[in-house]
Amino acid sequence: YRGTLKAGGREVAIKVQRPGVEGGIALDLLLIRALMTSFKRLTGANTDLIGLVDDWGRGFVDELDYEKEATNADAFVASIASSPLASVVTAPEVDTELSTKRVLVTNWVDGERLEKSQANDVSALCGVALNTYLSMLLETGLLHCDPHPGNLLRTSDGRLCILDWGLVTTVP
Repeated sequence: YRGTLKAGGREVAIKVQRPGVEGGIALDLLLIRALMTSFKRLTGANTDLIGLVDDWGRGFVDELDYEKEATNADAFVASIASSPLASVVTAPEVDTELSTKRVLVTNWVDGERLEKSQANDVSALCGVALNTYLSMLLETGLLHCDPHPGNLLRTSDGRLCILDWGLVTTVP
């Protein structure tokens, strides 16, 4: 959601977790896990399907913790602050005073989805995205794992903004 704070009039983005979502995800994961147990028994699959579902489930559960998401976004911004990418890539600044485990408040980012932008610099920003993801993978070790088009914005000042830091992995 987009909102304006009464104190100061700053525009913010507000991400609110729906009530009961944790229980729904837990039930879905339990059912998928049970299906994989049966599937493995019926097919004789020689792979750890249960481990795969458990790892996948941990990612879903972690993504529900907006405090972790805030920490991930802040860590990303800090990790690139001294790199050549600092002037061309960003993430929304988190308002830690207003954020909780179930509500995330960040500065509003003016921009448009990268794949829908008609700006002349979109090709260059795609290169920035590639360099940024390689830097995350090879240098910083904090890898954003949800790079779908809705999470990549071209800001009004021509930078790449990566949204939604709930699903990340660390790479030693």
